[in-house]
Amino acid sequence: MVTGIDERRGPRLLAPVLLALSFAIVAAIVAAPLGVRAAESAEEAAKIEAAKKEGKVVWYVSPFDVDTAEQVGKAFEAKYSGITVDVVRITAGMMYQRVMQEIQAGVIADDVFSSAEEGHHLGLKEKRLIRSYLPVDADKVVPDYQHIDPDNAYQVTCVGRVVMMRNTQKVPVGEAPKSWKDLLDPRWKDKVAFGHPAFSGYVATWAVVMTQLYGWDYFENMAGQNPLIGRAVDDAITEVAAGERLVAVVRDATTLKSKNRGNPIDLIYPEDGSIFIAAPSAILSGAPHPHAAELLMDFFMSPEYSRVLVRNGFAPLRPEVGPPEGLRPLAEGRLIRPTPAELKREIPTVIEKFRATFGV
Repeated sequence: MVTGIDERRGPRLLAPVLLALSFAIVAAIVAAPLGVRAAESAEEAAKIEAAKKEGKVVWYVSPFDVDTAEQVGKAFEAKYSGITVDVVRITAGMMYQRVMQEIQAGVIADDVFSSAEEGHHLGLKEKRLIRSYLPVDADKVVPDYQHIDPDNAYQVTCVGRVVMMRNTQKVPVGEAPKSWKDLLDPRWKDKVAFGHPAFSGYVATWAVVMTQLYGWDYFENMAGQNPLIGRAVDDAITEVAAGERLVAVVRDATTLKSKNRGNPIDLIYPEDGSIFIAAPSAILSGAPHPHAAELLMDFFMSPEYSRVLVRNGFAPLRPEVGPPEGLRPLAEGRLIRPTPAELKREIPTVIEKFRATFGV
């Protein structure tokens, strides 16, 4: 149970020899993969058996809302009976702090670390706090999501975008902001909402990109708009759906999910670029349930996992699984993606300046 908190030639005499040789080659070609598959099946069976003895896997996760994370856990449990998933959903910044505190205390509780802030994984890798693992079927996900790390210290397990949203009852499509800079228009004073970069990986990445595009003046001017600042990126969805604020900086998937539940909201894809989020997962060094952790990483590459993503508004990792209805394909429109090194370097400064500028 979930606990929550992918040419013939030569005389005719040679023909029988060639025929026999061709059969031998074909047999070898066929037999080799069968042998490999048999070995892989035996290895997989041994891993599953070892994971069942461990009994569970602990998953610290920030890229998903609680509901989606728990659905992933239940789908894993349905595939691997006897192994439970302890889902710990927490914002990226707080999750990273928690893991570092546990490591420093010598008490590692987590097995798989999934953060919306790519720089976290780079930092953990540099400290050798996560271990290399290439999941089964990692070569079957969308090619652009493969080999995000050359040493396979972490893998892309969720993708998304930071975009804007509007309340459809109070902001007609023709009057909605079209770019990030439009949020600085005086008409949106007291009407904007977004999360906090110290807590949300999505918001932290957005803040880094805004600073790269427009300088810190962007946020100094934004402070004059008196924005409503929450913690998680999804906090703003609730405020706009309720009409407390009219426009917001949000995650595409969970906004679409809320819209599909009947809330009067819609996505806005900024003309100056949506911010692309490639959220990785990794196995912690010294994970208490290492075999179950490997199985969960394998599961992230599976079609079953991608189908859970799609049901919840997220883009699939497997190309044979169609995207969620209503979500603009990632190939359309401008996407901006800072590098993990940029995120690792710039986010601490952004957080410090954000606190000073907004007083939160």
